[in-house]
Amino acid sequence: MKRRSINWFKVRIIFLTSLLFCCFVLITGRMFQLQVLKKEQLYRLATQQRISEVPLLPKRGIIYDRNGNELAVSLEVDSVYAETKKVMEVERTARELARILQLDSKEIQEKLRRGKSSFEWIKRHISPGEAEAIKALRLPGIQFLKENKRFYPYHQLAAHVIGFVGLDSKGLEGIEFQYNELLNGKPLVWMMERDAIGRGIFLNDPPIEKESESRNIILTLDTHLQRIAETELEQAVQKWEARGGLVIIMEPKTGKILAMASSPFFNPNQFLNYRPRTWKNRAITDVFEPGSMFKVFLAAAALEERMVHPSDSFYCENGAYTVYDRTIRDHSPHGWLTFKQILKVSSNIGASKVAEKIGKDRFYRYIREFGFGEKTHVGLPGEAKGLLRHPRYWSPVSLDTISFGQGISVTGIQLAVALSTIANGGRQMRPYIVERITNEKRETLQVFQPEEVKRVISEETSKTLIALLKATTEKGGTGEQAVPQGYEIAGKTGTAQKVDPILGGYSTEHYMSGFMGLAPVEDPKMVVVVVIDEPRGSNLGGVVAAPVFRSIVERALPYLQVLPKGIQIVKNEFSPLGETKEVQPSFEKERVGEETGRMIMPDLTGLTLRNALSRIEGRGLIIKVSGSGKVTEQSPKPGTLVEKGEICYLKLESPS
Repeated sequence: MKRRSINWFKVRIIFLTSLLFCCFVLITGRMFQLQVLKKEQLYRLATQQRISEVPLLPKRGIIYDRNGNELAVSLEVDSVYAETKKVMEVERTARELARILQLDSKEIQEKLRRGKSSFEWIKRHISPGEAEAIKALRLPGIQFLKENKRFYPYHQLAAHVIGFVGLDSKGLEGIEFQYNELLNGKPLVWMMERDAIGRGIFLNDPPIEKESESRNIILTLDTHLQRIAETELEQAVQKWEARGGLVIIMEPKTGKILAMASSPFFNPNQFLNYRPRTWKNRAITDVFEPGSMFKVFLAAAALEERMVHPSDSFYCENGAYTVYDRTIRDHSPHGWLTFKQILKVSSNIGASKVAEKIGKDRFYRYIREFGFGEKTHVGLPGEAKGLLRHPRYWSPVSLDTISFGQGISVTGIQLAVALSTIANGGRQMRPYIVERITNEKRETLQVFQPEEVKRVISEETSKTLIALLKATTEKGGTGEQAVPQGYEIAGKTGTAQKVDPILGGYSTEHYMSGFMGLAPVEDPKMVVVVVIDEPRGSNLGGVVAAPVFRSIVERALPYLQVLPKGIQIVKNEFSPLGETKEVQPSFEKERVGEETGRMIMPDLTGLTLRNALSRIEGRGLIIKVSGSGKVTEQSPKPGTLVEKGEICYLKLESPS
């Protein structure tokens, strides 16, 4: 049988056709993979190769005080950068930039020669003078970019509350940190394209966002009260050569923080010039033993449980009382004292015996009710909760020592909240420092309202306790130096030994001196807590901290339109200087402030009585007022040279 010959031509055709078909299938599959399956991934890679992103600092929202004063703002400043591919003379350029910007010339050269990117920051947030000097040189490849820099117009005022931001416009402390996302809004990015070999192509100007979605923060702080608190605190720290201190002014009926000062101070515009420990807000971060200030809450527990009455007597052992292996001593020896006298002279032994009558479980319950041992949630970062152990871990003497503030650690804000509870008739309000959040158009987005947390003691107990605390500020009481002229106040001193971390036990040299009080007694408008850390020369709270309280109240209450006794409003009568004989006998002298020396009389016309008093407080003038409304006439006239003790007449009229 004859074999059939193979048609190799046909075989080749089939083979080539099959090969081409397989290639087509592979190419089609690869195209499907690249254009469908890996489309997004490849698009991102291409974009990364072609486009470079330069992040820009957003324009942060403004932080205001409650009166609309700007505490933190963003200003437009120049930042200088280099298009490295366009720099002609690297060494000269680096030398000139280093001279003007006070930088290292070698570091600038390294940036200009780096070659990895055509965009290199030289220095951000330069001064207008530096920008003008560089522009005058017309250096090739050196460009400028407008950025936003945070600025604090009041410098150190309320710095610990406001905080500050870093170079990347991120909040690092205080309100700036706590509300960073709201303040920052949308991040801005400058898109820069690249050519085939990676060189930057600057086709567009930096973006300018009309709506950055940043938010403004309005605080409960009052810059005038904050300045008073910081001024008086700084003077006390310097006078007593102390390590530092704190002052808190709180509105007891609402929980608003009107002022919060911590010493040592710092300027947030140059925060890197200070040690990090200076940045902390001691009013909420530092824990300390409150000393005799804590007797207030022992008294509240005893009165509320009706286990002690103000007239009950306790034997105070003539100054030395042994409990187990511990001897409790008073500052001066006493025999029998009533409960009222125990608070007035601040007897540790008397407080110890009251605590023994109450019992540790009941006392612990009231300590917790007042808010000790937990955060107050005031709305600031870094708040500590203090140290309060459960009674099961108390030593045999803990009940006695905690009664006068040893063996427990608290924060300044906890003391302010607890005393405000007593000032507010036993109702505890949640403290807060942010009042409103608005958008860029100042439209309100969120409002924070006063919030009652709970009732801790009855109103009857509150009134009784305030009367007892008022007695501590009367003649013979430890808080005698806290009484401001023209006002009645209630409060308690505190002197606490600090724990020696090296030797253990309590230090015989280092103390915390404090005073906390409310004013005025008849209708408390403010609670003030003053703590001075390690004063020298004296450690008694009644000597060191009480005068600070007095000075603050004398300046703050007139500003809050709580006039001291002696100032009266007389309708339709105005007596110019030199005609004092026409003034009715009911007028009494009232000195505003304590500073001495001459001054130029400011123009008070058109101001309310509150604002007028704030303008001339601290000048030692005698203020006499007639009418109501706004100041229409004054004597002495504006621009007149006056001295301490002179009479200032103000005539007020309501607008028609």
